[in-house]
Amino acid sequence: MSETPFPFAPDLFAGQTALVTGGGSGLGRAIAESLARAGADLLLAARRVERLEEAARELRAATGRRVETAFVNIREREAVEALEARARELFPKLDVLVNNAGGQFAQPARDFKPKGWHAVVDTNLTGTWHMMQVFGARMLEGAGGAITNVIAVVGRGFPGLAHTAAARAGVLELTRTLAYEWGPKVRLNCVAPGPVETEGFKGAYDPAIAEVFEGIPLVRFGTREEIAHTVTFLSSRAASYVTGEVLYVAGGQQNYGRNQALFDAQLGRPPQLGRK
Repeated sequence: MSETPFPFAPDLFAGQTALVTGGGSGLGRAIAESLARAGADLLLAARRVERLEEAARELRAATGRRVETAFVNIREREAVEALEARARELFPKLDVLVNNAGGQFAQPARDFKPKGWHAVVDTNLTGTWHMMQVFGARMLEGAGGAITNVIAVVGRGFPGLAHTAAARAGVLELTRTLAYEWGPKVRLNCVAPGPVETEGFKGAYDPAIAEVFEGIPLVRFGTREEIAHTVTFLSSRAASYVTGEVLYVAGGQQNYGRNQALFDAQLGRPPQLGRK
C-alpha cells in the first residue's frame, strides 16, 4: 500500500474474521490488506489459487495475521457452498464478507453475444447473490455480521458496459432489499468505485479511455487504498448504524463528467461537440 498513514486502529477488527472474494490481486488484494492491518484474520477466495497463495504469504509477513485461502467460482452454487463448508472448518465464525469478485469487458450493447452477456451477469449479479445468500444464512444463524458488495457507479447508465450496469444495479437493489430482511443482525452496503487503475481496468479498457473520464470534480483516478479504506469503514463497528447504503468512491463521477467506457465512435454515435 501507499505511504499514507493508515487511518484505522490496529485492533479495530480484533477477534474477527473476514472473507474477501477476488482477494489475490487488484482491489481485492488492497481490501484484504486494509482489513488485516486493522486486525482481522482473513480467508481469501478466488479462482486463481496461485495468486491467492502469493497474496496470503505477503499479507502474513506484512501484518502478522492469520490468512487462509480457498478456491471458489462464484458462478457455481456448489462451489460457493463448498467454500462455506471450508470456511467453517477454518474459522469458528465469519464476521465480514466482502464480495469483490467480478469482471466485465467494454463493448457496444448491440454487439453482445449471449455467452458474453451471461458471463458478466452470472459473475457480477448471480455470483454475488450466491455468496450473499450462503454466507448471509451463516451470519443469521450466528451473531450476525457485515456484508459489503463492491459494485460500480450506477444510476446514470454505463454506455459501453450495459451488461455490468444491469448486474451491478441488481446487486444494489438486492443489498437494499436484504438490508431490511436481514436486519438487525446483518448489515449490507455497497461501495461503488469510479475509475481506479487496477489490472482489471487496464485489461478491459483502451489506454486512451482516461480521456473519457473528463469532467470529474476530483480530476484524477482513484487509488486502490481509497476503495479499500471505504470497504474497511463500512465493514467495521464505525459504521454500525449504516445499512442499505451505496457509498460512491468515484471522485464525483456519480454526478459529474462522462462515465462511458467507450468512445462515441465505438458506440456508433456522432461525437459530442469538441469530443471524440
